[in-house]
Amino acid sequence: MDARTSKQFEFIELVLAYEGLLTNQRLRETFGISSVQSSRIIAAYRNTYPRNTSPVKGEGRGRYMPTSRFSPAIATLSIDRYFRAVANTSINIEMEEVRQDFTHVDPGYFRILHAAVTVNGAVQITYRSMNNPEGTERVVHPRAFVFAGRRWHLRAFDEVTEEHRDFNLARIYAAEPVEKTTPTPLDFDWDEYVNLQLRPHPSLNSAQEKLIRDELFSGAAGRQVTTRRALVRYVLRDLEVAENPDTQQPPEYQLYLLRIEEHSEKASLG
Repeated sequence: MDARTSKQFEFIELVLAYEGLLTNQRLRETFGISSVQSSRIIAAYRNTYPRNTSPVKGEGRGRYMPTSRFSPAIATLSIDRYFRAVANTSINIEMEEVRQDFTHVDPGYFRILHAAVTVNGAVQITYRSMNNPEGTERVVHPRAFVFAGRRWHLRAFDEVTEEHRDFNLARIYAAEPVEKTTPTPLDFDWDEYVNLQLRPHPSLNSAQEKLIRDELFSGAAGRQVTTRRALVRYVLRDLEVAENPDTQQPPEYQLYLLRIEEHSEKASLG
């Protein structure tokens, strides 16, 4: 299955799961295709996963609902994935997102950084920080882009500190490609994944704890979040997880970090 078909099938499953009705028109408008193409995509999905859909009777052709045996084969069901999938489609419900991107990035500088990520190159940047608000020059080896909180960051090896660091893209005030004169060391914190074992904050009473378990853990005792080791602090900050539950108290912190584990397929909530 190619990437385009997978994306179309994922959309079909998200709409079936969260709206309960898939139409030829909905698929056509979402992907900018003809009615015939839309019918072929739906037919291909139904042939591939025949147990997942059934026609809606008495309401014309091209309308399908999930069966009682519906089980998504492509999509990972989450309300966030659903909202992102339908964000730019014509649906008759209002949706708003309060997340704000405060990162103002010069497109010309970004193109240089993007190219360096693509070819594993080096870039000389002028970077401003709270310690050096006027900016300092340094050569970095860009690796990846990361959105954390309200900012976009560049993950890169810094030749000045000889460390892999995260650079706020909005604080890069100059960028120029340069020849790489030193090899890029391995970024173990980026390449390594860890499991964060999260639990309701121990200061919550029993009723509050049950509320958090039902709301965030689907009733389970806790939840495991897997992320790159380099991104742990961003995840904890975004989820408002207490690392020290004695000093970080509710209501600001309703979760706490029980432990960090090495990532493995056998890791559990134990």
